Amino acid sequence: MRVDPEATFGTKNHTRWGPKTLAQQYSFVAGVFYLALGVIGFFRTGSGSGTDMMHQMLFGIFMVNPLHNTVHLTVGVLWLLGAFVLTASGTEGLNLAIGSFWALATVLGFLGYLAALAVSSGTTPDNYLHLATAVVTLLFGTGLLRGLRGGRAATA
Repeated sequence: MRVDPEATFGTKNHTRWGPKTLAQQYSFVAGVFYLALGVIGFFRTGSGSGTDMMHQMLFGIFMVNPLHNTVHLTVGVLWLLGAFVLTASGTEGLNLAIGSFWALATVLGFLGYLAALAVSSGTTPDNYLHLATAVVTLLFGTGLLRGLRGGRAATA
């Protein structure tokens, strides 16, 4: 009995390298962006003192620390895996999960519960970046933008 990895695990067999659907293209762009933020953040903060409020600013706007950079690296890698390894429906599911993660991070950030990640409470640029990322990612995760390219519903 042959197991079809695409149907069983949501991974695809590569016939052509690169993202194909709108959700996969978004995952690629977002993955590169957040991976770059994480790497640049480590150049700014170094790798020591994990969750300390270091008052290190990325681009003079976003407060970061090594743990915050690690979160950006992890999410960036997950998005890149979604762009290149998962099926179209798998990538939409991943975008839905990551969008929900950023929505939760937004709420917790506005309430002041992300101090360990150097995210201040209230209306800070970090919280607005997380909000924008959550909204856009949820749009790609739910497939609402699929109609723009004339795409069909992704099926598992």
